[in-house]
Amino acid sequence: MIAGIAVPAGPGWDFANFYDTGRRVTAGQINDIYDPRSLIRGEKPQGELAFFGTPISAWLYAPLSWFSPGAALVVFKIQNTLAYVAALLLLYVHNLTFAGSTTERARFVAIFAVISLMYQPFWTIYRVGGQTTPTVFLLLTLSLVCYVSDRMFWAALGLSTAAMIKPAFFPVLGLLVLASGPRFLRWCVGIGVAMAVASVVIMGVPLHQEFLRRMGEGLSARKPWFFNSSLYVVLDNVWPFVVGSAPASDIARTVLTGIIKGLILLGAVHLILEGRRRELPEAAQRHLRFLLAVTVCLAVSDVVWEHYLAALFLPLAYVVASRRYFRRPAIAMIAAIFVLAIGQNLIVVNVLRYSIEWDSWARLLGIGLMKSGPLLLFLTLLWTYRAALLRSYTSAAWRGGGGPVSVTGAAWAGLRPFAARGSVVR
Repeated sequence: MIAGIAVPAGPGWDFANFYDTGRRVTAGQINDIYDPRSLIRGEKPQGELAFFGTPISAWLYAPLSWFSPGAALVVFKIQNTLAYVAALLLLYVHNLTFAGSTTERARFVAIFAVISLMYQPFWTIYRVGGQTTPTVFLLLTLSLVCYVSDRMFWAALGLSTAAMIKPAFFPVLGLLVLASGPRFLRWCVGIGVAMAVASVVIMGVPLHQEFLRRMGEGLSARKPWFFNSSLYVVLDNVWPFVVGSAPASDIARTVLTGIIKGLILLGAVHLILEGRRRELPEAAQRHLRFLLAVTVCLAVSDVVWEHYLAALFLPLAYVVASRRYFRRPAIAMIAAIFVLAIGQNLIVVNVLRYSIEWDSWARLLGIGLMKSGPLLLFLTLLWTYRAALLRSYTSAAWRGGGGPVSVTGAAWAGLRPFAARGSVVR
C-alpha cells in the first residue's frame, strides 16, 4: 500500500477526473463539471475523462483543489487506503461472528487477511491515481451492518450517499427498496427527496438535465474487455464472429442479455422467498437480501470496471466465513474466484492487451471468460449451492440478532479472536 501511494501512477487517469471536478467547483465553474475539456481558470485540465457523478457530489472533490496535482494525488490515495482499511476491518469483525468455533475463527483471521491482500480489484486504485470506489465500499459495508441490525435510517443514508457518489450502485438501493418493506422505503424516499431538492437548489436544473443525459448515454454504452469485467464481455467478444454485425444482431444480443438479466433477478427473488419460507431469522433475511442486491447490481450491469468488483467482496467474505456449510467443490470455486481476480489487475490486463493479437474468437472467448470469471463463478456458486447458503443462516450466530448488535462490542471481540469465548452476539 505504501508503494502504491508513493508511486505517482495515474495522474491523468481517474484521479484527474475528480481533481478537475474539484477545481471547477472552487473556481466557480460548476456548469462545466460535465465538460472534461473546458479550461479551469484559463488553464488546461489535468485530464479529459468524463465525470459521471451526481451534480451535488462534485463538492466532495473541492478539497483536492487545495493541493498541487502531485500532493493531491498522494492525499487522494491515502484517503482511498484508509477507506478500504476501515471497511475491511469492519467486514472482518462482522463476519467473524459467523465463522463458528474459536478454532474456525482463528483460521478465518488468516484466510481473511490473505484474501484481502490478494483480491486485485482493491489494488486498481493505485494504478489509476485513486477512485471513489473505496468510499463507496466503506458506505456499503456500513450500510450492511446497519441494515442487518435494523437501523434502517442509517442504512438508507449510507446507500443513498453511495448512489450519489457513484450512480452505478443505485440498483443496490432500488432492489432493497423493493424487498424491504414500507419503513425502509419511507427513509429512502425521505433522504432521496432531501438530497435531490438540495442538489437542484445548489446546482441548478440545467446541470441535472445534463447529468440525466449522460446517464442515458452510459446505460447504452459498451466497453471492450480490457476496460470491462461484466458478465456480458464474453458475448461482446464473440458475438461478431457468431452472428455478425448487422443491426438485427444487435437486437438479438439485447434480447439475449435481457433474458439473462431476467433470470438473474428471478433467481434472487427465489432465494429471498425461500428464506422467508424457511422462516429464517429476520436479521438473516435482511443479510441475504443485502448480499443479493449487491450481487445482482454487478450481475446486471453492462459495464463493470475492475474496481467495481470490490463490492463483490461483501458476499464473498460471508461465504468464506460460513465455509463449513459448503462442500469442497464450492470452496474450490471460491478459491478460483480469487485466482481469476488476478486477471483484473490493470498491469496484467495491459500486458495481455498489447502483447497478443486479439483477432480470433477463441482468444477473445478465453479473455472474456477470464474477465467475467469472478462474477460468473460467484453466480454459479450461489445457485448451485443455494441450499448450503440458506442453511448457513440457521447457525447459532443468527439467533442473537444476526451479527454484531453493538459494533463497538463486536469490534472488541473481533480483534481478540483467540481470547473470545462463545458468540459475540449478545
